[in-house]
Amino acid sequence: MSFSSESPVLNVKSQTFELNKIDVFCAIAYIPLLYTFKNTDGNSSFMSAELLNKSLYRAIEDFPIFAGRLRQIQPGKLKVVVDSNDLNLPKFTEVQSSMDFANFEAANFNPALLPTGAVKPTAFFTGGFQEGNIKLVDICIVKFKNDRGVVLSVNIAHVLVDGYGFNMFMHRWAEINKKLVSDCTATYFGVSNVVYSRSILQKAVPTPQKPLLSELYKMYIPGGYLSRLVAWVSPGIRGKIVESIHASADISISCFHVSRETLDQLRQSVKTISATDQRISDNDVLMAAITIAYAQSILKHKSEHPDVGLASRLKPTLLGSSSKNLKNFVAVEAADIRHRIPNSNLETYSGNSAISMMMLNPIELLQMPASPEVLTQVALGVRKSTEGVTSEYIAQSINGGDAESDVVLRPLIYKARVAERLMATNFSRFTLYKTDFGWGIPQFVAPANTKIPKIATFFPAHPSKGGVYVHLVDSVSILQQMRTNSFWAERFEFAY
Repeated sequence: MSFSSESPVLNVKSQTFELNKIDVFCAIAYIPLLYTFKNTDGNSSFMSAELLNKSLYRAIEDFPIFAGRLRQIQPGKLKVVVDSNDLNLPKFTEVQSSMDFANFEAANFNPALLPTGAVKPTAFFTGGFQEGNIKLVDICIVKFKNDRGVVLSVNIAHVLVDGYGFNMFMHRWAEINKKLVSDCTATYFGVSNVVYSRSILQKAVPTPQKPLLSELYKMYIPGGYLSRLVAWVSPGIRGKIVESIHASADISISCFHVSRETLDQLRQSVKTISATDQRISDNDVLMAAITIAYAQSILKHKSEHPDVGLASRLKPTLLGSSSKNLKNFVAVEAADIRHRIPNSNLETYSGNSAISMMMLNPIELLQMPASPEVLTQVALGVRKSTEGVTSEYIAQSINGGDAESDVVLRPLIYKARVAERLMATNFSRFTLYKTDFGWGIPQFVAPANTKIPKIATFFPAHPSKGGVYVHLVDSVSILQQMRTNSFWAERFEFAY
């Protein structure tokens, strides 16, 4: 069932949002999250699709950029145009599952069990040169047998928000819906303090004071004809091209859980061996643990399945991504700058405000047995990179460096086939389990399979369980290697 044909009257004025460098980097894909809710008392009106649709449109009024159309001004320059007479309304559909919710719950909420149409087949934008036709918000509600539970499959264009902004929107949508559950005639839902204008970020970020830092210089790789072509075409075509570069038939997603107790033990081990008073965070040990186990899994897979044939040798060469003689494993993680710029008032900013920080670890080190000493060395490297995200680093990331139109696309294109790399994002500090639509908090919140390999995300577990879920997207064979890696398997329980 689709609700997208309805045309509600929204209180949204015409306006244009000029997007920044961080937005452009994200302008090829959605953030796809799955929120699972359980109908504990068997109420027949539980998570009503009609009410969710109504509250969604009201929430859009507080996030008007969501109803705009993505336009390309010139290569590397984008804007979102909101026309009150031609709004780009969200797509909202309903899908019925024949599965009992209890079976889905018993399978640890494995998204592979959801019916066709519940999850987008790819996280990348698709479409032609009329990029204004790209739906920036795409939502599907999956209803289980006998209304015992639902999954909200929420896809929001990354060009609009980062994970923090995504969470802000979900809270606002849930807040409105919760009020409608108690009073379906309600018309006043309080005042939202969300800020979506990109000008607030530009004002907060200082001007670079020094030449480009060496840490950032390493991220700027040379461009070429292919990256310039991809920067020139529309976001929809761009998504198709990048998807084809990353495409593989067996890309899957695995989920692992690490308990609070194990995380604390890992942190304490690092602190003891480092013998310093330096702060060690959950993120430091999570990144260190997955870097070690993932690198070992990749190297073992490569030794067991060497590339053969002309095609396997030509494609990396054409993409400038040969990794035959690499000495370092590259891990890149998103770092939120909201709390890193003094007096920036970015706490209510919903747009993209995460920049990249890079960790390089010698492959020779990661091949060693995963001892506490190796974990400590890698974790301290993560901590060093994290503390290196200073005001100057932020200034150079956003306002400095190479301003060519294809710069943000180069790593996605030319390094797509480098095996020894990982990109990670941490959602574990977000209040995902405070998203209450009027029927209680979610049982489980997780990413969908983006079909983009070498991506890891850290998500909080349900408050009753504690700890962190680690979601990893890669080939089935690499994920199998992760499951059998002794260091990883002893600490991270396989969920699906």
